[in-house]
Amino acid sequence: MSEPLHFVVAGHLCVDLTPALTGGWPQPGGLMEAGLLHFSGGGAVANVGSALWRLGCPVRLIGLVGDDRLGEISIDLLQPLGDQSRIRIAPGQRTSYSIVVAPEGCDRAFLHCPGANTVFTSADVRDEDLQGAGWLHFGYPPLMPAISTDGGRELADLFCRAKERGLRTSLDFCSIGGAAAATDWQTVLRNCARAVTVFAPSIEELRAVLRQRPRQAGDIDDVHSLACALFGIGFSIVAIKLGTSGVYLATTDVDRDLVAWQLGPEWRARELLAPCFRANVVNASGAGDCAVAGFIASVAGGGGPEQALTMAVAVGACSVEAADASSGVRSMAELQARIDSGWERIESTAPGKDKDSDNDWTYDPRVGVWHRAREEKIR
Repeated sequence: MSEPLHFVVAGHLCVDLTPALTGGWPQPGGLMEAGLLHFSGGGAVANVGSALWRLGCPVRLIGLVGDDRLGEISIDLLQPLGDQSRIRIAPGQRTSYSIVVAPEGCDRAFLHCPGANTVFTSADVRDEDLQGAGWLHFGYPPLMPAISTDGGRELADLFCRAKERGLRTSLDFCSIGGAAAATDWQTVLRNCARAVTVFAPSIEELRAVLRQRPRQAGDIDDVHSLACALFGIGFSIVAIKLGTSGVYLATTDVDRDLVAWQLGPEWRARELLAPCFRANVVNASGAGDCAVAGFIASVAGGGGPEQALTMAVAVGACSVEAADASSGVRSMAELQARIDSGWERIESTAPGKDKDSDNDWTYDPRVGVWHRAREEKIR
């Protein structure tokens, strides 16, 4: 019996430093007692890679660290996942880190140093890194200027090389701020879209990419139009993270595009939304990355759209139940058992349903997913 194909997880890597905070945040000039400082791997490479590994998928992690003590810590934190020789030292660079500010009862915030991530290019994923792999995931181009400059030429090169070698692929974003806000992200995405199997941004990130105005938290009524814009750019499958509203999926109706990604007819012209599972929230940092890990692990294992979405929100829910992104994640079998035991979902409403009770979203309680009979074609 052949060994399962590896997931290559590349891109942004950092060390997350999370102080335990129970009393809010001090005022300027003030002092507030904190608890223990928690060290964990952070960024797309650590979060998605660790979640996939805990789900039972073999992984190869590729990222850059600096020639400093924090770089040694970063590699040490990832050693339980196996050989980390593909986490390479960038001479003269500093290791990226984030200070995660997550007071009890408040949404998290970050202080971030991008470090060696700024010099990461397509060449840092070598051809031999892709050899024998089945999937490439890349995360956080907005924090990695070298790979996103010049219309994302380096990013497109990486995804095209992976596609040429028969890998399926996924791309995730992060918050867009600072110098990254001036980048033409639509051009970056257009140049790589045809080589990406699944694009999986959050709805807030997607609005920033498409130059759409921000909306109040929980307002997801524009998600269909955002997906349409992405299909116009060239993507075939869009999984949009909606925070506590769940994960939305839209897929192309172009059969040849799905066949090219080894996907069956059950993926054609679908529009679905999976509500979140109820969880005991400890720390939501990295939950979106873990949801993506659940989605692509299910797709790679032959799961259909409903199964992939369900696994995405299940892994995301497990993620928030621990102090770091991935230590709460369990194997696919354990997660499926928890789902089958009647794991409660958070009540949710489909986009626009609260304003128009006659819209064509329908909830299927058998699988716990909203679905829409789509008249408008998304190409």
